[in-house]
Amino acid sequence: MIEAEAWVAIAFVLFLALLVYLGAHRRVAEAIDQRQARIKAELDEAVRLRQEAQAVLAEYERKGREAENEAAAIIASAKA
Repeated sequence: MIEAEAWVAIAFVLFLALLVYLGAHRRVAEAIDQRQARIKAELDEAVRLRQEAQAVLAEYERKGREAENEAAAIIASAKA
């Protein structure tokens, strides 16, 4: 008579064959590909937002320097 471990091995092989027949490996690969595409899109969006934030920061720094220069000019003209 066949041992219990042999029945488990036979059942496992049949289970794997059923998964292959039903195309489970393709579904898993498609799910991974979709997740990869979603993560790539999120990373691209994050890069775009970071660049936009850096541009806004540079603009505010420029405006701050202009305001300091204008204030210095006003103080210099007031002293004169």
